[in-house]
Amino acid sequence: MSGESNRAYTGKCVDCGSPLVLYEMDFEKNRRVMQCTRCGLYHFYKKDFFGKWKLVKAGRVSDLWRKPK
Repeated sequence: MSGESNRAYTGKCVDCGSPLVLYEMDFEKNRRVMQCTRCGLYHFYKKDFFGKWKLVKAGRVSDLWRKPK
């Protein structure tokens, strides 16, 4: 069986327009990380006051998970 068949695809990449796959979900902070299926760009979403997902930022892993100076 293929592991790709049961993954959730929602949204489109801001760079290339390909579908996004769920990479990580954080229920305590109401955040989720989606990854583009073609270019590998990560999209960070956060729930707003009304419970809808809003895009916070998008970028490569090396750009986003660095410690701030």
